[in-house]
Amino acid sequence: MRLSELDRSNYFRAMLLLSGKDKKISKAEQNFIDTLGAKLGFEKSFTKSAVNTFFSNKHIPNEPPKFSNREIAKSFIRDGIKLIIEDPKINQDEVDWISNVARVNGINENWIFELIEKERLSQVYEDAPVKLEVESFLE
Repeated sequence: MRLSELDRSNYFRAMLLLSGKDKKISKAEQNFIDTLGAKLGFEKSFTKSAVNTFFSNKHIPNEPPKFSNREIAKSFIRDGIKLIIEDPKINQDEVDWISNVARVNGINENWIFELIEKERLSQVYEDAPVKLEVESFLE
C-alpha cells in the first residue's frame, strides 16, 4: 500500500505539529522533520520553511489527522514516538496529542505507552540513525 497525497500531507503536518507541542523545535527534531519531508517527497526548501515559520503560521490546522487506514496511523504514531523521545524529557503535551491521533484513528491509547517505553529502551542500546516507519509505505 502506498501513501496518498493527502496522507503524505497529513503525516508531515501532524509531525510538525507534534514537534512544536513543547513550544520549541530542537535541532534534533528539525533534522527529523527534514528527513521525513525528504522521504515524503517534499522539497527541502518547503520543509525548512515549514519549520522556520511554524510558530507564526496560523493556517496550519491543529486537529489530529484521520489517516486513510489504521496501519498508516500506527506508522505515524511509531514515528511520532521516535520524534518525541529525541528530547531527554518527554513532554506531556506531545504524549497527549499523539494519544489524540490514536483516538481519532480508532487505536487503543494504551499501546502508545508501551511503545514509548520500548522505544526509549531501544534508543539506549542503538546509536544508528532512526529508520522511519513511513518508509514501508513509500517503496
